[in-house]
Amino acid sequence: MELAAIINLALALLPIVETEVPRFIAWIDALVAVAKTTGEWTPEQDAAYRAALFAKTSDPAYQPDP
Repeated sequence: MELAAIINLALALLPIVETEVPRFIAWIDALVAVAKTTGEWTPEQDAAYRAALFAKTSDPAYQPDP
């Protein structure tokens, strides 16, 4: 696939990504909220999950290129 075709495909998918990714994140947040209220997601699990996410911010693999 040539570069122009890839760019055109990416541009065509951009509106979908802009709308669906936030909806997916909101869905995950809703699942976590329900799990917290039912006790299936403990404060310890939440702390461990957030710590793992925060640890990724210092990992060079997850940092954008300058």
